[in-house]
Amino acid sequence: MATTITYDRIIDLSQEITRTMQVFPAYPKPTFVPWTRREVHGFLSEALFLISHTGTHVDAPWHYRPEGKKLHELPVDRFVGPARLLDVRPAKRRERITAKKLEAAARRRGIELRGGDAVLLRTGWEAKRGTDAYLFENPGLTKDGARWLVGKGVRLVGIDTANVDLPTAVDFPAHHTLLAADIPIIENVANLGAIPHPSFTLVALPLRLRGATGSPIRAIALV
Repeated sequence: MATTITYDRIIDLSQEITRTMQVFPAYPKPTFVPWTRREVHGFLSEALFLISHTGTHVDAPWHYRPEGKKLHELPVDRFVGPARLLDVRPAKRRERITAKKLEAAARRRGIELRGGDAVLLRTGWEAKRGTDAYLFENPGLTKDGARWLVGKGVRLVGIDTANVDLPTAVDFPAHHTLLAADIPIIENVANLGAIPHPSFTLVALPLRLRGATGSPIRAIALV
């Protein structure tokens, strides 16, 4: 079925990947190793060493679920299509993003989620980037909030925090609930404040990595 996408602006929703960017302690910072030289090979290139969950990235179900799909097993159309922005601000330190809070955010902007929508959650926590609070004090989606999204039939969920779960949720209920339903998760979404309308087209394509648990993405909003 052919679909025509009309837009007049592209908004970049991705963090820049740098050698000094903020990452969780379990992960190494990205490294770009010069590999070829112009005077020897005629061109420059670099070898990249980075975790597949670096910067703005997608989690495939296999990241948490032993029975879950690997990145290459997810259909590419999961990452392109209609999206809705749910503004759950003000989200405070370790605030629980519950189903009730999601319902209120949708009602406030007159948003009716449809099956196949992507949903991006704007908590405002991006403002904490570069501080310890960004990684360890973030608001997070609760299990009932994740179940509410699953019940709406969404195809993808993103958030402007480094972790869709609360930092205290050591059993990762939001991750498990969404990924068990084959709903990929995008974390570290940037620049959501630049999206002027709650409805837009999201393009969030991962690299085509066979067997991977996730991938950095270049996420954009077409508005």
